[in-house]
Amino acid sequence: MTQKKILVIEDSTELADSLEDMLIFKGYQALKCANGEEGLSLALSERPDLILLDLKLPDIEGYDVYRKLRADSWGKTARVLILTASDTSEAVPADIDIPEEDILHKSHWGIENIATRIEQEFAS
Repeated sequence: MTQKKILVIEDSTELADSLEDMLIFKGYQALKCANGEEGLSLALSERPDLILLDLKLPDIEGYDVYRKLRADSWGKTARVLILTASDTSEAVPADIDIPEEDILHKSHWGIENIATRIEQEFAS
């Protein structure tokens, strides 16, 4: 079985490192970067099996990364889970269709919860 590749686009070094450690421990290949432009470039060149995308990035907003990703022929169907520290009441922009179960609120999701959600993603 081929090792699944997961890209973490997260500007919090502590969280990105924790996610990377968990992914490696769980047997995934982990890629990470701390800003949106680099993350988008890495996603399009590496074509990971899953992308964990933070919404608040230092250079461009995560929703803009998501839009640009979806504009690409490969990116149209890329698996993406959103990581956000925002309140659950924050509205997703009207031009973006993200299922609620694909938005992981950092205040409610620990590393093990994220690991379980990733496993569910690959089970489907």
